[in-house]
Amino acid sequence: MKTVRLTLRYDAEAIHPMHRFVADSDAFDSYRMVHGNFAGGDDHAFIFHVVGDPDVYEAALADTDRVSEYELTRTGDRSFTVYVRDVPDGIDERLLGSFTQGSLVTLPPIEYRSDWTTRFSVVGEPADLQQALAEVPEGIETTVDRIGEYDGSDAAVGALTERQREAVRIAREVGYFEVPRSASVDDVAAELDCAPGTAAEHLRKAEATVMNALEL
Repeated sequence: MKTVRLTLRYDAEAIHPMHRFVADSDAFDSYRMVHGNFAGGDDHAFIFHVVGDPDVYEAALADTDRVSEYELTRTGDRSFTVYVRDVPDGIDERLLGSFTQGSLVTLPPIEYRSDWTTRFSVVGEPADLQQALAEVPEGIETTVDRIGEYDGSDAAVGALTERQREAVRIAREVGYFEVPRSASVDDVAAELDCAPGTAAEHLRKAEATVMNALEL
């Protein structure tokens, strides 16, 4: 089984209006899809984790006709999750179809970046991966960043609880894992809206879970 790491660059016609809004705004630091139901029909269901201004984001959600339903949950001063029922256009429908066919599995999270790109990994049989890349719609430029054998290393992240994953995401975003470290546990706790001791516990448990899942 192969895995590929991809970057997709969207032009003005292909980019989703919410991706464009977040990318072009100074109110957001990160934007990731963490879960998705691509079953088809009139709409698709997604859960996003966002670091940024929830009021600005919610106003944009309410103003787009691409979203039929949403529920926003604040998880910190500048972090929130949002459940979205999204009405796909033709480009999105074809793109989703390409990467959900046959043996393919798209691995979360899907990172939506400020340069109008998305980054994500896909696992599957080589023939299905080649077919998916060939079917990417016009208006989307595809770059294969990495290709190799699938080793299951993402399973370690999958073993984390949602709160632990959120703590790790925020810690990475604020610079807790940088060398030298540019943020403290207190900074992580402020974003998580919890006590520093609780934030430290989330990070310790996440570290232990990931390390125990690795074959060293």
